Amino acid sequence: MNKLRKLLNEKKYLIMGILNFTPDSFSDGGDFYDVEAAIEGVRKMVEEGADIIDIGAESTRPGSTVVSEEDELARLQSVFPTLRKEFPDVCFSIDTYKPTVAEYMIKEGIDALNDVNGVKGSNMAEVAAKYNIPIFVMHNGGVEEGREIEQVVRELSESVDICLKAGVKKENIILDPGMGFGKTAEANLEITRKLDQLNTLGCEILYAVSRKRTTDYVLGGNTNPKDRDIVSAALSIEAVKRGARMVRVHNVKVMKEAFMTYEIINGCLLYTSDAADEE
Repeated sequence: MNKLRKLLNEKKYLIMGILNFTPDSFSDGGDFYDVEAAIEGVRKMVEEGADIIDIGAESTRPGSTVVSEEDELARLQSVFPTLRKEFPDVCFSIDTYKPTVAEYMIKEGIDALNDVNGVKGSNMAEVAAKYNIPIFVMHNGGVEEGREIEQVVRELSESVDICLKAGVKKENIILDPGMGFGKTAEANLEITRKLDQLNTLGCEILYAVSRKRTTDYVLGGNTNPKDRDIVSAALSIEAVKRGARMVRVHNVKVMKEAFMTYEIINGCLLYTSDAADEE
């Protein structure tokens, strides 16, 4: 069984840690742009509770430089085989919209694909079907005011249809409403409030708002991205309450502690602690 499907069968919620192997990510550009730094980054996230590690070799922040297929492959070739060998049991996904890159990573042992273009405009769905691998399908683009969630549901439904027609199993399709991709902060918050409507498509949901401009908006603007983790976790918990089973975050420790609190309040422990009661 695929590692991601196994995790979804075993756990109620999953934390996806972010490893940007790029020099120009909006939040942590350069932090992991070295093989040793990447290894330590993965180790730290896994120790802190990450279930999945999402690797990206091209920044998708607004205004970022487009990375050629050759350069993206070169970056990944320099780091992923080492990570796969160092962490054989870790579930890795690849954040790419390029089918050739996706196929290379599948052959190197990646466990899931993550397409920010929602399998539109490429044959990513065919690649996912060919290798029977899970794929995160994201909504990318603006939305009409007052009809935000309806548009996201409608357009992600189109992506689901593309996947199914290509032969992707429905259980391998995970939907991402695309926080921050062409949307205003107000639109992102409205989509979050009504995220439960995305459940009608019958697929698992990934929520990815970590350190994005929406969290800066909540804090009043002009904040350092690394100071947005508590707001990111709070919004992620709200998404979980509305049906998301996976959250994509930069700060795994803060997110895990938020999950621990949420589960204790709701009377169902997801994570266990070695700390003894002090009573």
